[in-house]
Amino acid sequence: VATARRGYRSVRFAKRFLSFADLPEETAFRRSYTMYDQDELLALVDPDLAGTVDDVLTEHADIYQDNELDDFVNRMCLGDARMFLPGLNLAYTDRSSMAASTEVRVPYVDVEVVKAAFAFPGDRKIVGRQGKAVLKEAAASVLPREIVYRPKGLFSAPLRAWMSRDLAPLVREVVNDGVLVGSGLLRRDALARMVAEDAAGQRDFSKHLWHVLTLEYWYRDATSRAGQNSH
Repeated sequence: VATARRGYRSVRFAKRFLSFADLPEETAFRRSYTMYDQDELLALVDPDLAGTVDDVLTEHADIYQDNELDDFVNRMCLGDARMFLPGLNLAYTDRSSMAASTEVRVPYVDVEVVKAAFAFPGDRKIVGRQGKAVLKEAAASVLPREIVYRPKGLFSAPLRAWMSRDLAPLVREVVNDGVLVGSGLLRRDALARMVAEDAAGQRDFSKHLWHVLTLEYWYRDATSRAGQNSH
């Protein structure tokens, strides 16, 4: 998935898509935005946490299937609205904007807008390779076409470069001497294998390693504060 100079984004995406394209609907949807399948996650964490992993996957399936929608696109949208938005996008946008004393508005989650959005069937939202189709139809009446139909802008961080260069020493430290590894919560051999395959360009584990780094430093901070509070 990578050369010596750069990763092939389209190849990585194609490999990822093919890995879940034939799975059942809920499993494929979950795998489309999670970094690990069940076996990979179980290989990474303490075996005693296997039951917790099962609980999380069961809860996801229960929430995903808790509706009477007959449209798989809308089922996925509802799953996002119930889990991904409140648990991730809306939460970190709120926290980061508050930290910068900036007021952020999220007009698309207004109740009336959400009701209107779910009134449209999935084939009005995704038409061929065109996403957000009905929203763009509406916007085309008030905005120039070159604005409405321009490519989506990315807000992603250069994680591959960070993991392989700037933050590589931190990654090594977390794998060899990290608190998560030392406590047995994460398995050192599985982490080391991810680092080796990423460095060799066989797999793109940059997001996985970024998650491990942030979890490690969050865990260190949380446990040190818990220790201070107990004194």
